[in-house]
Amino acid sequence: MKTTFYLVLSLCLTALPQWACAHAEHDKPRYVAADGEDKGRCDTPSSPCKTIGYAAQQASKGDNILVAAGNYDIEDVNTLFYLISDVVPVKGGYSTKHYKRDVSQHPTRLVGVPPEYVDELAEKGFTIIVDRKGMDDATSMQLSDKMDAVEEMRRKQLNVACTNGRAGQFACSNIDLVAHIPLSELGGNTQGNDIWGHYDLNDGREYALMGLRNGTAVVDVSNPDDPQVISRIPGQDTTWRDIKVLQQFSASEGTWKSYAYVTADNASVGLQIIDLNELPVRATLANTDMTDISAHNIYLSNVDYSTGVPLPGLQPFLHLAGSNNNGGAFNTFELTNPIDPEPVYRNASNARANYSHDVASMTVFDERKDSQCVNASDYCDVLFDFNENDVRLWDKTNRSTPVELSRTSYPQASYVHSGWWSEDKLVMSVHDELDEQTYGINTTLRFFDISDLTRPVLLSTYTGPTRAIDHNGFVRGNRYYMSNYERGLTVLDISNPANPVDAGFFDTYPVSNLPSFNGAWGTYPFLPSGLLLVSDINSGLYVVRDNTLTVTQGTLSFSTQEYAVDEGSTLNVSVTRTQGTTGAISVGYETRTGSADAADFGATSGRLEWAEGEADSKQFSVSIPGDALDNELAEQFFVRLFDPQGGATLGSPSMATVTINGTASAGNISFTRSSITLTGDAPQGVLVLKRAGGKAGSVSVDLVLNDAASQAITLEPGTLSWADQESGNKAVTLTRRATTSGIQNATLSLAGDHLGTTPQVSILLEGGSTDEPTRNASGGGGGGALGLALVMLLAGLLWRKLVRAYAFHPTQRR
Repeated sequence: MKTTFYLVLSLCLTALPQWACAHAEHDKPRYVAADGEDKGRCDTPSSPCKTIGYAAQQASKGDNILVAAGNYDIEDVNTLFYLISDVVPVKGGYSTKHYKRDVSQHPTRLVGVPPEYVDELAEKGFTIIVDRKGMDDATSMQLSDKMDAVEEMRRKQLNVACTNGRAGQFACSNIDLVAHIPLSELGGNTQGNDIWGHYDLNDGREYALMGLRNGTAVVDVSNPDDPQVISRIPGQDTTWRDIKVLQQFSASEGTWKSYAYVTADNASVGLQIIDLNELPVRATLANTDMTDISAHNIYLSNVDYSTGVPLPGLQPFLHLAGSNNNGGAFNTFELTNPIDPEPVYRNASNARANYSHDVASMTVFDERKDSQCVNASDYCDVLFDFNENDVRLWDKTNRSTPVELSRTSYPQASYVHSGWWSEDKLVMSVHDELDEQTYGINTTLRFFDISDLTRPVLLSTYTGPTRAIDHNGFVRGNRYYMSNYERGLTVLDISNPANPVDAGFFDTYPVSNLPSFNGAWGTYPFLPSGLLLVSDINSGLYVVRDNTLTVTQGTLSFSTQEYAVDEGSTLNVSVTRTQGTTGAISVGYETRTGSADAADFGATSGRLEWAEGEADSKQFSVSIPGDALDNELAEQFFVRLFDPQGGATLGSPSMATVTINGTASAGNISFTRSSITLTGDAPQGVLVLKRAGGKAGSVSVDLVLNDAASQAITLEPGTLSWADQESGNKAVTLTRRATTSGIQNATLSLAGDHLGTTPQVSILLEGGSTDEPTRNASGGGGGGALGLALVMLLAGLLWRKLVRAYAFHPTQRR
């Protein structure tokens, strides 16, 4: 087996091109030996590095450094920092040939360690030779600064403004720290990975959904001064997770229904589907689809990325990239039933050359659908396929038969990783994850002109101030938000995509700016509040505020985030220009469907323009036709601003909700599930109640246990109330009493005037009484229980003896 492993590894490293192996360059050891050489990846025992510092720079996500027996001089602060910080775990005591660990047989000696770190490094398997001179003042100060930065990364922080280039220990420019939730609060001793956001249209709350090595955390950031970790959905340990959210209106229930889709690479967990419909009480796992047991990325097409709501007239689709099937080529599912995705396309080939690392898409309605696409009718659905060594554009309008439109590469292509598109749909960004390491260059992000989908042309290249690796990026307005690994979050002004420039940054990894796989993994810039989410591999979740939007050309936003209008009228929407009036500017606007569809309002789109020096608000109108339906409930649709031109920026709100007034309704109150089980080991449980279908007036319900159950269970609280215009979920806690008196089944019912379809819950009591063992009146201390335990122990020993005898006499088997 070992021989086979090394044969496969050898083939991967020598026979195949670099891109064919690069996606697996994580979660592995980096080797160091005293006679090694600081070149290459240091990822095989036969080709170790010479120094710990060099190995740390080669380390990827989830890697660790194994140091072989020998003598190592600690001559610089970076080496000492990596040894003591655990940013990249470093261990000593390994043999030089096969890297088997035995600290006593393979002493790894560190020469020049300051005395204060002797004990800490000895615990990691190192033999210490103390440098009596210690560190000079400058080196000591450098190390102290780095360790202070690590401590900042490990603690929760709130409301730290970026002042004079710093927000505490974090370097920054035009970005304030609103909140930092460390990994210790998200999921214990773990690592972070990707991130997405969720805006719950039922109650207006905002959430961060962050991938962790051991699962997915759901964090309520509605009050950014006090973010709350709501749930963690456990998952198999792996470096990679990717997350997207779908939200759709259920007319039958009168509520928005939301689900998060989570994939994991280098795992066998499948596609996890997380139920978000009981937030803010909890999130739970709704289903696991094992069609593909692993996938590197997941993507939802034809949805609005602020709300997760399907685009007008379009069907949402789920795409998996880099799965364990079909060579990792992208495959597609429809979501008619959101918790049971249905496959609609899978590449017929198993060729590794079709591997997709990441995908994105945009829907084109302009003349390109006719002149450049193949399957288009009213629109063309263009899929961006980041294929490791090139970018492929596909006409995906016909789901079952995608057609390749173009294939594009560029000089110094090392690992074509991911990208996005501009809001005018004429420019595509491309991230390369290995070019900084391979060619020794600074952060390099490329932008392509895609006015011709069949022939993308390199338009511009952004070069950053450090060698940090660019990872993932997204566009909102004329800002490009990029996770930049060790530099943290980088924000670019792409008002002129032919000349992208730095607008701001926030360094979530203040230790260094090397081309290594530490720091910011992902970012999400689409929350309606305008707050930005950033996930950091080493330190957790960051919520930050974008101050790059304050420009002399002005900031554009709606005058309010909520509009209300009657049927048979016209809605006038106002857009303001604030902060500046330099130059002529314009912005696009459009309507998007929600619970109200195309028959309920007049679909509207266009552009608003301001002249140089003009500061007055501008308006556009949306017609709201009347209909003959009686007692129709209120419905919602959305208006949004996009694609600002002339240098102006999008402020908040740039998306607003419009409510078409209907018959006032108090709605109804229901349980979100119909049963719950309480056991002796888990005597407490939570039930969630939802108000749906209306929110006019205040509503209260009493929670009533049947007579027998009231002796076995306590409730907290016994009454739940919703105020006028309040919607959303509330919780009741059930606790099983110590003595259940033989009760096995109970019911909990709602009593009130506005009850929904699930007003009762069945309660199953399992596991018998939770009483302490009964002691006899003479104070014997439970001798009966002790005697029973001894009998059970002897019986167990006898049984094991019989089993062993049977196992060693196969001729006696039948």
